Amino acid sequence: MQNNLPQNALQDVRVFLVDDEDILAWSIETELKSLGAEVLRAGSLRQALERFPGFNPDFAITDLRLPDGNGLDLLQKWRKEYPNMPVILITAHGAIDSAVTALRLGAFDYLQKPFDLKDLMVAAQRAAEMSALRQKVSRFEGREKEKEGVNIIGNTPAIKKMRDQLRKVATSKANSALILGDSGTGKELAARALHEWSDRSSQPFVEINCASIPETLLESELFGYEKGAFTDARERKIGLFEMARSGTIFLDEIGEMPLKLQSKLLRALEYRRFKRLGGTKDIEFSARIVAATNRNLLEEVAEKRFRGDLFYRLNVLPIYIPRLSERIDDIPTLTDFLVQSVAKELSVTAPKISADAIECLKEHDWPGNVRELRNVIQRAIVFHSPDTLTSEHIEIEHLPEVHSLTPTHGESTQSLANQENITVGVKEPNVRTAQSDASPFALPDRGVCLDTVEKSLLTQALEKSRNNQTKAAQLLGISRHTLRYRLEKHGIMQASN
Repeated sequence: MQNNLPQNALQDVRVFLVDDEDILAWSIETELKSLGAEVLRAGSLRQALERFPGFNPDFAITDLRLPDGNGLDLLQKWRKEYPNMPVILITAHGAIDSAVTALRLGAFDYLQKPFDLKDLMVAAQRAAEMSALRQKVSRFEGREKEKEGVNIIGNTPAIKKMRDQLRKVATSKANSALILGDSGTGKELAARALHEWSDRSSQPFVEINCASIPETLLESELFGYEKGAFTDARERKIGLFEMARSGTIFLDEIGEMPLKLQSKLLRALEYRRFKRLGGTKDIEFSARIVAATNRNLLEEVAEKRFRGDLFYRLNVLPIYIPRLSERIDDIPTLTDFLVQSVAKELSVTAPKISADAIECLKEHDWPGNVRELRNVIQRAIVFHSPDTLTSEHIEIEHLPEVHSLTPTHGESTQSLANQENITVGVKEPNVRTAQSDASPFALPDRGVCLDTVEKSLLTQALEKSRNNQTKAAQLLGISRHTLRYRLEKHGIMQASN
C-alpha cells in the first residue's frame, strides 16, 4: 500500500501495539516499521502487562476488546502511570458510548474497524508529534526547576568544585563520564544530577549495579537478547541500552564488570552501537554512559583486572566525589537536611539537634561517609523520637555509635573503612590512641580547669611535633580533624605544616 506520509515521519519512534488479530497486527506492524518505527507487540492483556515495562514507547495502539480483558483497562493504567504517552484505541466492536468513554479517559484517538491503514498511520504520526512536544515541554520545565530528587547539599570548596564539574559535564555534549569516590559518598546522586541537569532529563535514567548481577546475566541485562538466543530465551528481551534511548545509563561498580564484557562495552562506546545477544543487527544508541566505582582503576589496570583502553575511554571526564571527612563544615547543613528527610520518610516530627551533638558529629571520622551519617540520624530518630526524648533535642547521648568512636578515631574506624572496601583517594594516616596502656590521669583534690588543661596539652603536642598536625594528633590519640576542631575552639594559632 502506498501512503503520502514522509518516509521519516515515524523514524526511531517506539510503538507498543496490542492486538490479538494476527493478520491485522502484522499489517500494522509492517507499515509502522516501513516508516522507521520500532514496534513491540502483545496479543493479550496479560502479555501487554508483561512486555510493556522497560520498552518506554512514544505512544501505544491497543485493541479495545482483548481475549482476556479490555483495552480501556490498559488505557486507564497508562494514563495514570504514563500521563504523557498518547494512546490510540481501535476496535471492531465500537459504539458511540465506547468512543466517548475512551476519549473521556484520555485516549488520544479512536478508530473503528474496518479502517483504512492510511488513517491509522496519520493518527500514529500525530501521536508521535504530540509525544515529542510533551517531551520538549518536560525538558523545559526541568530546566526551570530542578527535580526534587536531586539535591546536593554543602558549601565547602570541595563540594562546590564537584557541583560545578557536574553542571559542566551535564550541559555538555559529552557521551560518557566517570564518577570516582568512596562508598557512601553519593555517587548515584551525582549520576542522577548529571541526568536531571542535562537536556536528557525527559528521557529514561536506567541504572545497574555491575557487582549485584551474576556474570552470566549481566550481558543480557545490558544489551538484551533475541528469542531463541539460548535455552530459556522464549521472548525477545530489551536491554538497558535500548531502554535508555537518548537518556542516561548508569553503570555502578564498573570495576566489578568481567573482562569479557568490558570489551563489548568498549566497542559499544567506541561505535555507539551494539547487538542483542543472539542477534545479527546493529542497534544504534545515543544515551550517555555514566560509570562509577570506589576502586582505584589504575591499580586494577596494572593488575590486569580492568582493561586499560576502557579506563582511558571512560576517564575523559572524571568527577571525584569528596569524602565526608574532606568537608566537615558541611555536616551541620547535611544533618539538618537528613533529619528533615528521614523524619518525613518515617512520618514523625523532625527533632532538633543540639549544638553539642553537631560538634560531636563533626569530630567523627565518618569512614562510611554520608551514608553512615544518614544511618546515625535514622537510628537517633527511631530510638529517640520527640515523643520519647527527655529534652526537645537529640543530644550527644543519643548518638552512641558516634560518641563511642569519636575519642579514638583509630583502629575501629579504620576497620569500618576496610569493610566498606574504600580504595579510591588518599587516606589519612591510621591514628592509634597514644599511651593507651598508661595510667589514668589523677585529678587533684582541688580540681582543674579542663579548658586550661586541654589547651596546654594541645600547645605541648604542637611544640613536640614542630607544628605537624598529623604527629600532634597521634601524640594526643585523636584524629587530625578533632585536633583542628579543638585548636579552633581554643583559638590556638600555629604555623602551617
